[in-house]
Amino acid sequence: MLCGMSDAQRGEEQDPRIGTNVAGYLVESVLGIGGMGRVYRAMSPAGELVALKLVRSDLAEDSIFRKRFEREAKIAQDVKNPHVVPVLDTGEHEGIPYLSQRFIEGGSLEQKLKQEGRLAFAVALAICAQVAEGLDALFAGGMVHRDVKPANVLLDLDGTALITDFGLAKDSQGTALTRPGQALGSMDYMSPEQIRGENVTAATDVYSLGCVMCECLCGKPPFADKQGMRVLWAQLQDEPPDPTAELEGVPAALGPAVLRALEKDAAKRPQSAGEYALLLYEAVGLTRPA
Repeated sequence: MLCGMSDAQRGEEQDPRIGTNVAGYLVESVLGIGGMGRVYRAMSPAGELVALKLVRSDLAEDSIFRKRFEREAKIAQDVKNPHVVPVLDTGEHEGIPYLSQRFIEGGSLEQKLKQEGRLAFAVALAICAQVAEGLDALFAGGMVHRDVKPANVLLDLDGTALITDFGLAKDSQGTALTRPGQALGSMDYMSPEQIRGENVTAATDVYSLGCVMCECLCGKPPFADKQGMRVLWAQLQDEPPDPTAELEGVPAALGPAVLRALEKDAAKRPQSAGEYALLLYEAVGLTRPA
């Protein structure tokens, strides 16, 4: 029976790579399945537990995708920050590009939210500050992430948050590795400028981080009541609800501060993730951790 099983569990039952050797890595289990490929728990040749990402075979033949994938590895190898998941190795196995990353034991923010529903505001702010540091490090390295969402925030066993999965990243100098008219990202967290196919900046990631903060506080992203393409329409024109409106014991200034990230006009948002995190801490009368 497959009923109630996760995508990873279903994929594991059918995945011929389990138990095999891929580029020297012993594949143990499926960690996740996405539109771009699969991520496996694997043991490295040196005996280190890693997350091994392999792209889909059809995408491996797509030159534009391969360039994006290669960029993901380069970004993470170049950026050294405790809140960016590092890439340990990259290469090709039987024509399929792969990369290995440090294995983060605690799972994703998406999993945490599914288990807990919503987070205490102090916990949410701490995660925001750490993700913001990682995003600022990426931007300082010349990149905009473009796909900030709970599934791409990993939590170590001590609660440390790290940003991962830079396959949609775009360099801040404007080099486009997408096809004309192609908007990349995840609908529930996608900024208006992404939807319109316009240039992206650090403020684009701020918008997505604001959507993540809404979900952390109230258990759902800002326009979760919309379906399909209506989510994109709402991102373009609807005012988001206050994520703290129904919460008790939350400082009144927090809701409006969270929504500063969701301004439709990118110029009206905080211009860096770090600036946004500082704004949230100031709204609740706390000092942002150094």
